[in-house]
Amino acid sequence: MGLRRALADRVYYGWVITFACLLASMAVFGTTYAFGVFYDALLEEFAASRAALAAAFGLQTALIYIGSVAAGRAIERIGARRVAAISAVVLPVGLAWTAYARSFAELLVAFGVVAALGMAGLYVVGYATVPYWFRRRRGTAAGLASAGLGVGLVVVPPGADYLIGVVGWREAMLAVAGVAALLGGLVALLFADDPADVGADRSVEFGPDVGDMDASGLESTPKAVESDHREGAGTPIRRIVRSAPFVTVFIGWVFVFAPMFALLSHVVVHAADAGIGRSAGVLAITVIGVTTTGCRLGIGVLADRVGRTATFVASAAIMGVAVIGIAVAPTGATLIGAAVVFGIGYGGCGGLLGPQVADLFGDDHLNTLFGLLSLSFAVSGLMSPPLAGYIFQVTGSYTVAFVALGVSGIVGAGCVSLAARLTRRDPPVGVAA
Repeated sequence: MGLRRALADRVYYGWVITFACLLASMAVFGTTYAFGVFYDALLEEFAASRAALAAAFGLQTALIYIGSVAAGRAIERIGARRVAAISAVVLPVGLAWTAYARSFAELLVAFGVVAALGMAGLYVVGYATVPYWFRRRRGTAAGLASAGLGVGLVVVPPGADYLIGVVGWREAMLAVAGVAALLGGLVALLFADDPADVGADRSVEFGPDVGDMDASGLESTPKAVESDHREGAGTPIRRIVRSAPFVTVFIGWVFVFAPMFALLSHVVVHAADAGIGRSAGVLAITVIGVTTTGCRLGIGVLADRVGRTATFVASAAIMGVAVIGIAVAPTGATLIGAAVVFGIGYGGCGGLLGPQVADLFGDDHLNTLFGLLSLSFAVSGLMSPPLAGYIFQVTGSYTVAFVALGVSGIVGAGCVSLAARLTRRDPPVGVAA
């Protein structure tokens, strides 16, 4: 409490929360996307097919987002700080177990299940918390928080790749587990569920009439709309989840992020198989991390001015086009150039997920709604990496898979644009038209 109070005396505590969310997203995505640099070592260790090994990554991805539904509900009941603390233990345990796995089945449980459940809690904490603390600069803060994904990509996969070459993949995985434990512990240390706990004044973001938050971090309903929500918490959620805009966003996110999951799990072996070189694939992941970090740091400021959903749609289309470019890149230079473009698009999409949910569907029950929409990532993450591996086995190349997935990203951008138009025509309760 002393550290948090001291920080709150110097800065609006929402920015401390933003930094903690950055660390949470760094822990989650730095570790999960390091899988690509372990890929060939795991192929050799466990004698598994590419499609089967990709299924381990797909299982982890699916459980991160399936678990995010339960994590979102848990946050609303016991608070984000407790969920972060529990997750900060579960994730390193799963990664350490992965380092000692002696069979493919054990790898599936340790990496695909246990580590994934730890990631689920930190994921929701990192992505869905910022809108509770910001309104005026919501896009800016969310972009900063999600930049942790890019920082994780820049630091963890290259560092793990270096350690694999020096000490072996098992010791490298243990090092990744240590990094995850450190980051998760810092998140739990810095987090606050209620602004009153640290004396934060939310009126600097929400204006003088903002409602208070309860102990779980949920904003109490403002007096002006109190009568719209007296039926109970479950009714608005059911109404929104059944709505056409919500379903359309869900489908859009499936298509938008399917190419990302396949690319980050296969790009290293794709570069090697295409004759460009394995090192170019590792560099592509690093470049994506650097580019997406820079983009996320600035995309929120732009999105707050020109429109957050419009910025997301444009970024999603850019990301889809870039995947097609990576598929047909003939040289390392063109591959890296396409990776830069992909990082720009990915930064624009990933930096605006939480704000998009809040803007389209309101702030009430944001953790739960965000968790439910995140099930779309489970669908794309579970299906696209194994599908890309299977297409490789059939065609002998990743080109067809990457092109098809790039087109799906463009289609997904169109779905999100349609959902925004539907929401403007018939906004849910509590969302301004």
